[in-house]
Amino acid sequence: MCKLLPLLLAALLAGAAHSQDLSMQGGALRVSGSHQNSFAVGVNYAQPVGDYLALSLGYLNEGHPTNHHRDGVSGQLWLRSPISEQGMSWGVGVGQYFYFDTSRPAGGSGEAYVNDHGWAPIYSVQATWHHPNRWYTQVQLNRVIPTGAKDPTTSLLVGVGYRFDSVRGDKLHLDGGTSTDDTVTVLAGQSIVNSLESERSKATSIEYRRAIGRYVDWTVTGLSEGTSAGTHRTGVATQLWLIRSLNREVELGMGVGPYLALEVHDVPGTRSHKAGLVSMASRYHFSKRVVGTLSLNRVVTDYHRDADLLLVGLGYSY
Repeated sequence: MCKLLPLLLAALLAGAAHSQDLSMQGGALRVSGSHQNSFAVGVNYAQPVGDYLALSLGYLNEGHPTNHHRDGVSGQLWLRSPISEQGMSWGVGVGQYFYFDTSRPAGGSGEAYVNDHGWAPIYSVQATWHHPNRWYTQVQLNRVIPTGAKDPTTSLLVGVGYRFDSVRGDKLHLDGGTSTDDTVTVLAGQSIVNSLESERSKATSIEYRRAIGRYVDWTVTGLSEGTSAGTHRTGVATQLWLIRSLNREVELGMGVGPYLALEVHDVPGTRSHKAGLVSMASRYHFSKRVVGTLSLNRVVTDYHRDADLLLVGLGYSY
């Protein structure tokens, strides 16, 4: 993940005069090696840098081709045509894509699967029609080219987005910079094991969050991933977050850090195991004290027990 952090940090610190773009996309995927088709889903945050360049952070789900469930996060540098209040703009992007691939090993059968992680270059072409009310319609073509035995993919996505103009981007709710923004949040949702069966169970967490800068948060989180046929795990994680405000109420952020699993019942003879936690979250400040959170978390393991945690919760700031 360290390859993405410089791009994300640059996007967070980009000039305040430029807008911030947030888009959601859906479409189709083509696997080059096996000639299979599947679906694809994408979410992108883009920060212009001047009139012709932009930096973006994106999430791409590459669907479910046979024996492969692959998704990941990407950081890209874009060359774009100038953007007006209404009309068409074009862009080409290049960057790195960190993927998580749940696959069946060669010759494997039944419930056997592995969780592979790796880097791949990603190349994109984009056409965007800008409406006069800050909304836009977008078509994007992505090409992911992993090394080794992983198949390249091509995805064609269509979506909509919104431009948040004239927003400074730092933690705007910290008026005067005097608040520490300590927040305790209780969250609940669903755990999805990254297997080919995608076993599900209930998940809960409690998070302590502290703003340690206008663009940086630190969290300590207790997690219970529930019990399923694929895993049974609880533990404690700590993360550093890069945060960007879209307006005075809404924040987006990405967090990365270590996760110590205290119960690993599905791995015989193991009572604890180190893992990593990669998260994306949106926070909504209902008031100075009450904050809502929606987060997508990926537990990254080296023993093929990756999982997704989709959580929603309510917190109190003091």
